[in-house]
Amino acid sequence: MPDIKVNDQQLEAQLARLEQARPWSPRVMSKLETFIRAAPDVDLFRVNPIQYALERSMTEAEAVDLFLHATKIGLFEMDWHIVCPHCGFVVDSLHTLSQLRTHYLCPICGAERDYALDDYIQVAFSISPQVRDIPYHHPESLSVEDLYLNYRLSKDVISPLPAFPAWRDAIIHVTRYLGYVQPGEIVRTAIALPPGVLRTTDGRNCLQLAATQEQQEQTSRIAIRLVDGTFQSDDPQMQPGSLTAKHAEQQLVQFRYDLQRELPSGRVVIDVENRQDRRSALCIYQPGDMPVPVLTLRPNLSGKKLLATQTFGDLFRSEIIKMDETLSIKDITFVFTDLKGSTEMYEQIGDAKAYFLVHQHFDTLRRVIRERHGAIVKTIGDAVMAVFDNPIEATTAALEMIDALTTFNHTISQELILKVGLHRGHAIAVTVNERIDYFGQNVNIAARVQALADANEVYITADVYTSPGVSDALKAYQVAPDEVLVKGVSEKLLVYKIGQHHHS
Repeated sequence: MPDIKVNDQQLEAQLARLEQARPWSPRVMSKLETFIRAAPDVDLFRVNPIQYALERSMTEAEAVDLFLHATKIGLFEMDWHIVCPHCGFVVDSLHTLSQLRTHYLCPICGAERDYALDDYIQVAFSISPQVRDIPYHHPESLSVEDLYLNYRLSKDVISPLPAFPAWRDAIIHVTRYLGYVQPGEIVRTAIALPPGVLRTTDGRNCLQLAATQEQQEQTSRIAIRLVDGTFQSDDPQMQPGSLTAKHAEQQLVQFRYDLQRELPSGRVVIDVENRQDRRSALCIYQPGDMPVPVLTLRPNLSGKKLLATQTFGDLFRSEIIKMDETLSIKDITFVFTDLKGSTEMYEQIGDAKAYFLVHQHFDTLRRVIRERHGAIVKTIGDAVMAVFDNPIEATTAALEMIDALTTFNHTISQELILKVGLHRGHAIAVTVNERIDYFGQNVNIAARVQALADANEVYITADVYTSPGVSDALKAYQVAPDEVLVKGVSEKLLVYKIGQHHHS
């Protein structure tokens, strides 16, 4: 075991601050301290809070909160990274949301695609170098195996291949050459090439050789140079190109290569010359004729889940999406609330008192939303817009908000009456007025559905009602379906009105 360098003074001070950040469950702090002091280096790099929670029997929400607060204090660093679903390597890794884009080209396999915040955009946490310096803070010092298999490869890929329970073993199995190529050096690799593909990457670019069914006796020779961060070749058949392949689920994937060519199968000798003033981390691997995989990841903190977490909004207000960028979300649940009859209330009790009550009601709703793991996007007048990763939590929150406000009403002379609407679907996340907001038809529908509700009613669309587990959560309530026309939607919309509890 290499000696672990922990800055004790820094660690003690930051753990003390973290302890004050909010009430934690028993042993959360002691487990975290043990983890920081004793875990292997690789485990402190890109910690997946969902897996951390599983291994230490914590709730997901508390683990996410723990790492967000720890990041705010400087104990950890937040890492937004994009995982390629076709090779499992990290396409890009960023420290802030504002650097995130939706369109990426994977430098390892050449897959070019748009990403949504739901699945392959992940957030993880690495120990701060000021607290404990680990080799992964210095990728330039890593061995080439460490660089590719621990630093660049996602830890969270679930292997689809029964022969390789760990995806990294599958990667090792198809790798034909892995090494640093020094400036001016030429490396030669001889490979027996069956039909299928062979790729070469320097971690920045990718080239592909496709071997056809046709066999040939003599050896093919391929000479490649690395110049100015790209692959070059004098071979006239080696051309930049893009191609489309079907993946395992029969959808098309676009690939783009610096250089590519076809050649007959048989023996091939590849020379790669590094004409750059820096060393290159070269990998030659041979997926052969395997279909393009679509990899799934272990449960993790997706970008969407993070944006729907109130603690993130509270602690990282300055995290915004780049001005001219929109990030898509495939599926998120929107909750809109409003107060009924607030105009009359302002008239009866005056603006100042009404404002005070409205603010207290916001606090009540915020508490419910936080407890149900949602996040407030904004308040407009007396209305609240919130987002939830999970439609069951959203539906439960809507009902609990009405209960909470009813309870709140016992403490005040003026009654506040809530109306709530829910809808789920895809949307885009953008930055408006220095904060994250959501746009799209589904946001509009959620707002219109809220307008259907009357006093202490919750309206949900069929998209929410038919989500797994939602109808079960509503067993104790009167649920009445209805078809309505809402502005901006051509077809009638199926909605469900949730009334009072069934009285037993």
